[in-house]
Amino acid sequence: MEELAKHIPNIPIDRGYWFVRTNSGEYYDHFVHDGFIGIGWNQIELKHLHDHRPLEDIVRAKYKNENRPKYVANQIKAFCHDIKKGDVVLIPSNKSAYIHFGIIQDETPYEENIPIEIEDMDEHSEWFFEYEGVCPYRKRRKVKWIKVVRRDHLDPQLYRLIYSQHTISKADGYAEYIDKALFDFYIKGDKCHFILHVRKKDHIKAHHFISFMSDLFALADSHSDDEIDIKINVQSPGAIELIGYIPAIIMIAVALVGVIGGRVKFFGIEFDTPGIVGRLLEWQKLKQQGQTQEGVNEPNDEQKERLIMNAENLEIQLPGQLQKSLQAYVESLSKQTSLPVEAKDEKKEE
Repeated sequence: MEELAKHIPNIPIDRGYWFVRTNSGEYYDHFVHDGFIGIGWNQIELKHLHDHRPLEDIVRAKYKNENRPKYVANQIKAFCHDIKKGDVVLIPSNKSAYIHFGIIQDETPYEENIPIEIEDMDEHSEWFFEYEGVCPYRKRRKVKWIKVVRRDHLDPQLYRLIYSQHTISKADGYAEYIDKALFDFYIKGDKCHFILHVRKKDHIKAHHFISFMSDLFALADSHSDDEIDIKINVQSPGAIELIGYIPAIIMIAVALVGVIGGRVKFFGIEFDTPGIVGRLLEWQKLKQQGQTQEGVNEPNDEQKERLIMNAENLEIQLPGQLQKSLQAYVESLSKQTSLPVEAKDEKKEE
């Protein structure tokens, strides 16, 4: 399973997370289109961060009417020094209807040459419509935007962060919710996270859910002796998250795809079974020369059928990232063995 793990997103354990406002959404489109984030107070230049005077004193001198010079200095320091390359940044659109997620690309900030018309917009209202939505901030960081999510599709735990009024907010305390918003199958540290999406919008029947969880744990136990943690947030729709050591979760994920992957069309992702998984299992069988994996007791047919039925009732959707990882893995196997592998899922004929 080590080879498959190479194709699963691996999130650095020391990654930082930040929420940066967009002037009530005014500069959101400019940030996204040009791949950057910015911060104001243009009279504080990057060279001032290397001054021998405290930055707070410089802010006080440059902005004599500023009532919070220490706050401004701390915000600028966070933007220029604390945000690191590889950190995740979130920005909100107008009314925070959408949240864009990106990765910081530069080691240090840069200064943009801003036309005087944009900087002096408040004094020249006649230019407003020509430069509407153009960010006037000089101090900037380069960002690669990777995903946008509607606010009502995010975990409610992120709402407190989204409604923060600070220009820049450190968001490390929300890391697990941000990670899950970006990926539904990923590795962080020595643990793998596997998220099943419950898409049923109506009331969930207790016996469907309890039976599904029971058979899911039976499947997990049959493939690993390691302890598996679980987090459940099933609010129609919701999520079931399995967390455990990397080999254990990978085996459970592959086994679950093998059971229900090609049987339910409304999962949102139609796995080619026995396409991707079939080729994977065939390759493993060849590698093991026909020997079964020690300690693995496959669920019986009754358990499998019950698992499929309850997955249908709950409208379970398998992780999209799982399919991508499996496809990449099987394609890599084709380069190492003579086993034929299709680059894409085969479409089943009706």
